[in-house]
Amino acid sequence: MQNLEFTSKLDFKEYLRANYSINYSRPFMIILTVLGMILILAGLFNLAFYGNMMDKHLWFQFTLGAYFVFFIPTIIYFKSKKNFNGPGRLTERMFWTIDPEWITVKGDSFETKMTWDKMVKVIENKDVFHIYQSKLMAHIVSKKEMTAAQRVGFRNIVKGVLNLKHKLLND
Repeated sequence: MQNLEFTSKLDFKEYLRANYSINYSRPFMIILTVLGMILILAGLFNLAFYGNMMDKHLWFQFTLGAYFVFFIPTIIYFKSKKNFNGPGRLTERMFWTIDPEWITVKGDSFETKMTWDKMVKVIENKDVFHIYQSKLMAHIVSKKEMTAAQRVGFRNIVKGVLNLKHKLLND
């Protein structure tokens, strides 16, 4: 199989979606969000039937529920914005060379070469591929500049890597 070469450049929307996807793919975050919704709904139920707005337990319940449902996603948004607009390499155009053994990424200020055998998994969504280096750290590959043939070639290389978990889409 030959090398697959392409370029990509992340935009903030893709990066933000990738961060939400990475964070909310963990069961713990899903449980916290569901718990937050339950706390808010139970608080509304208590307020509707008992009507005591001054109850400190009710305020604690609303506050904790709102924290899980609204504050955590807001923190993720602002941290993502800070990281994306910071002095890092996220906004650079990246030149990718992919083959069955290596992943090479070159930007204006860096070059990285990694072997597939150290990758944990690859997950594809509508906009990007996530190449996980660990459970929480992923390289994000934008698909918007890839041709259909390049996306198929990428998927075929990923499928050919032994012991690599993957969740890929079809064009």
